Amino acid sequence: MRIERRREARANASRRKRYAMVALIAAFVLWAHLASGVRVFRSEVTPEPGWDKFRVDYGIGHFGEDGQFVRAVQNGYNLVYHTRKYAPRFTRDTAGKRPDSCAACHTVEDIAYGFVNSDRVDPKLGRRVSFEDRVRWCYAGPMGGFVPTTYDPVVRDIRLLARAVAHHLQLSEGALRSKD
Repeated sequence: MRIERRREARANASRRKRYAMVALIAAFVLWAHLASGVRVFRSEVTPEPGWDKFRVDYGIGHFGEDGQFVRAVQNGYNLVYHTRKYAPRFTRDTAGKRPDSCAACHTVEDIAYGFVNSDRVDPKLGRRVSFEDRVRWCYAGPMGGFVPTTYDPVVRDIRLLARAVAHHLQLSEGALRSKD
């Protein structure tokens, strides 16, 4: 009888621990999504100045008003125009006069043309160079920062921004910028 009570007490304690852990995880998830205010726990992207005009000018709503694609394009916009704010881990401040955003050197149209002409053999290097590699090289070179991986959301969202602009401009592979 004593042994039976001990087993029952252990089973009850084990059950209570399990319920406590589930409650703790649920409380953390609720806090993270509703009350934390921490940006990494949010699926929304902060609209920066100029986003609304950009969205209208390039027909970004065509892909869905609040879909994941539009959020990724908006994050790409933020990365191109506010690089130091949205990609601080891949940029660094230096004493020199380095560009502080992708937009300091590139227009979104340039990026779109780069996108449709990517994945070709670079004669200087003698190998195929992807759009992602070009973006990564910009972070390492002109931005003077650290190189993100090819699959980092920073690179992906710039690619999606370029894709959306290329779609709006009706560019296809091999499109060349006219010399007006």
